[in-house]
Amino acid sequence: LPYDTRLFTGRARELDQLLALARSAPAGSASGMVVISAIDGMGGVGKSALAIRAGHRARGQFPDGQLFVDLHGHTTGISPVMPADALDWLLRSLGVPPQQIPEDLSTRSALYRERLADTRTLIVLDNAANSAQVRPLLPGTPGCLVLITSRKRLTGLDDAHSLAVDVLPEADAVALLHEGAGPGRIPAGHPATAELVRLCGHLPLAIRIAAARLRHHRGLDPVDLVDRLRDEHQRLAHLADEDRSLTAVFATSFTSLAPDEQDLLRLLGRFPGYDVDTCAVAALAGVDHRVAERLLESLLHHNLLLQRTPGRYLFHDLVGLYARSKAEEETGQTDPDAPLRRLAGYYQDTAARANAHLARRTRPGRRPEPAAPAALPVLTDRTKALAWMRSEHRNLLALLGHPALVPLPSFTVSISADLAAFLLLEGHWSQAAALHRSAVAVAAAAGDRRGEADAL
Repeated sequence: LPYDTRLFTGRARELDQLLALARSAPAGSASGMVVISAIDGMGGVGKSALAIRAGHRARGQFPDGQLFVDLHGHTTGISPVMPADALDWLLRSLGVPPQQIPEDLSTRSALYRERLADTRTLIVLDNAANSAQVRPLLPGTPGCLVLITSRKRLTGLDDAHSLAVDVLPEADAVALLHEGAGPGRIPAGHPATAELVRLCGHLPLAIRIAAARLRHHRGLDPVDLVDRLRDEHQRLAHLADEDRSLTAVFATSFTSLAPDEQDLLRLLGRFPGYDVDTCAVAALAGVDHRVAERLLESLLHHNLLLQRTPGRYLFHDLVGLYARSKAEEETGQTDPDAPLRRLAGYYQDTAARANAHLARRTRPGRRPEPAAPAALPVLTDRTKALAWMRSEHRNLLALLGHPALVPLPSFTVSISADLAAFLLLEGHWSQAAALHRSAVAVAAAAGDRRGEADAL
């Protein structure tokens, strides 16, 4: 196994789960199968460190050996290891002379399983690309423990115990920063500490890089580093050192996507709101609802999106910055603002439908239809309309004033009218005042006297 880094904090629950599996492995699982744990999470979240820490803790239970192989599923400049090549290395590690290693994959895999039969061996398959890459590398009989790490959810391994690794809670993130920066480098209770780990997205790799900068640049004050990281356009550039880079980590995940998945990630990078549902994404991308759902689930499967609430998707802050940079790289589009106009049309129509259940009176006049083949959410009563408004009102407010929508004053005017009842019901007084002042100015500039009156 690789060395076990000292820069490791938290993860008590995850370690307990892995060590419990390790204790059960010598006898096999309840069904007599090999014990396998598939650890997934976004790039930089600490999957490999967790697997290595668990391996070192459990190595005494596997006296016949510990095997570790980096499958390079997501490594900058290196192609994923072919299963046959991984088996060649594993068989050599198990003492098979090179001249006795078969040529074809299936025979190599059979010999590998034969060598592991009746042994108590720990196998760590790090950085897997997909289920197909690791399937030939799995033992065939109980007694072994296999720990697999991957940025993807390995749903093709039916018998694996899944373990999703999330970013660190604040206390553990702060502890990692202090440990990485070195003793006394950051005074206890320093006011910049909490914001520094927040700007790092509580992501272990980002925190380690920030800590290394503080450790090796004694003149760099934590407050100065916070000031640099506040610049969203430069934050990813600052979270890099001689051989580690958040941009490179996210780029390897991006290149593993299909073209339509890459396109959606770029589009979501232009979205100014917080989180989205399938209907909004269908409008944004101009695709069928089922296509939008498939693409979103694929990005979730690659751990490039999060799902904190059922049915709603959002970026980790740092992945969102990367997606925005990919969106800004696009050139040559004939109408780059068309997706946001489609989304505005969808929101304009749906907000009007929701408001009809909430307001005592509604603004006369027919609302425009959504300019996309998007499915509309079911808003058949006041309860559903209120739930939709609670989920979407931050996105509606974020879209107002977006440069792509400035030429559409009707959007600001209608959203102001359709949010009014909700904002009053929920007590969002300051948001309502700011929104209606903006709508008055926009309507007056556009000569929309009715819109100006509604906003007033």
